[in-house]
Amino acid sequence: MKMTRYPQPASGELDASRLDRRRFLRRVASTAAALALPAALAGCQRSAGTEPVLPEVPDADPMSPQRLHGWVRQLCEFQPRWAGYPAEERAGNWLASRLRDAGLQTDIDTYSFRQWQLGDWKVELTDGDGPEPVNSFPLWSSRGGSGSAELVDVGFGSEPELLLKNLRGKAVVVTGKALLNVFATYPETYHRAAELGAVAMFVTSDAPDNLIRPTSSSRNKLDDNPIPAFQLGARDLARLRRAARRGGSIRWQLDAQHVDGITRDVVARLPGSGALGGSLLVCAHYDAWFTGALDNATGVAGLIGLAEHFAALPVEQRPRDILFLGVTGHDAGYPYGGISHWAATHPEAIPDIELFMNLDHLAAHGEEHISGSGILDMLGLTIERPGDEERALFTTQHPALLRTFLPYLLRYGLLAVPLPTVPQVTANGDLEGAMGTLGVPSVNLTMATPHYHTVEDTPERIPAEQLSRSVCAHRDFLQDVIGMTRGQIRSPI
Repeated sequence: MKMTRYPQPASGELDASRLDRRRFLRRVASTAAALALPAALAGCQRSAGTEPVLPEVPDADPMSPQRLHGWVRQLCEFQPRWAGYPAEERAGNWLASRLRDAGLQTDIDTYSFRQWQLGDWKVELTDGDGPEPVNSFPLWSSRGGSGSAELVDVGFGSEPELLLKNLRGKAVVVTGKALLNVFATYPETYHRAAELGAVAMFVTSDAPDNLIRPTSSSRNKLDDNPIPAFQLGARDLARLRRAARRGGSIRWQLDAQHVDGITRDVVARLPGSGALGGSLLVCAHYDAWFTGALDNATGVAGLIGLAEHFAALPVEQRPRDILFLGVTGHDAGYPYGGISHWAATHPEAIPDIELFMNLDHLAAHGEEHISGSGILDMLGLTIERPGDEERALFTTQHPALLRTFLPYLLRYGLLAVPLPTVPQVTANGDLEGAMGTLGVPSVNLTMATPHYHTVEDTPERIPAEQLSRSVCAHRDFLQDVIGMTRGQIRSPI
């Protein structure tokens, strides 16, 4: 096991659900003194000034499976890629170097933001006998603090369920789900429970094998978030539900606060011939919860591969400019990251963007569909599909986007459900959702496996050949769109 990986259970061991808090923290943050982190974090990442030994990437075609998977493995060496943390800065520098090597004009746009600084945390359950530790991970940006309270089970955390119970001074237990492994059933529960008097929240997203799937609150008030909250594996949350029925209690401690931090966008420009006006904007977020192979080293690998491919073409085959953008704060910082900073600081560029393409979750092993919450399962289609994980093709309501992309899904064997619903319904409100709101034609071909946002999202789960097919489909789609006029792209028919 390389020191740059989060703890992974050996074959035949575990409980893959075990997220050992102290082992995790020892690997989480380097340069502790520079960040003024508590002593508990002092050994967390690599020592200051050291860099990972990156796996070799074969010198081959930009679309080759080995080359693309090599970028996945290299980016995954930087952990944790939380916005504002040391490994995120190193990952940004790494991405900028890759885009410069491809021949693009590349800059790093550094900017300040309100960063959540995570220190130590602990959760203990009392249910009859003495207190027992519970594996957990804090809800990103929740308020720090310590305390203890009686547990109260509020089911799925819906409004009627919250109103049926007396929450004042209690710690609420929420049985959350993630529909299609993306859309949380509890987006408002955190703030609503606090309004009704709850002093802490414990929730699960029902990842497999009792794994913990962290996320951010969709209504993130940063410094004004009201209560400590923690995410648990489904089996551990079931323990809390049983304890709540018996009058059990829970104790928590969370050392975390919001501070002024620094993060960055990586911005690369590939000039075209000027035969057509406007530009294409290709984007991928490079921050991640844990190792972040599917989410989103696959997207970053696609970004690099597409940059290399289009940079190698004669300029006359690029009738307009292409921008390649790497952003942070999508995972650890939602909804303030993603494209938000770039769009706010480049308002003059928005009217000239003919297409926004978000590269996110590009490849995963076919067995991932066994979760029972994938797209085909949600539709009630129980056919055997031993190949790729099912996808969704999110687009704005521009028929030319679907019409142009669909043939390449068929050519490269990518199973996808078309959803021309951006920005009203989309996987990423701060990426294609934000650009769609600004009126920019946008597209995102994505998947969400049961193991994303967990410690099991590792390069071993990414099939190199499938990743190559996915990037090739994006390449061919872009090759068509780059030669289309604005009228053709935005045509209502």
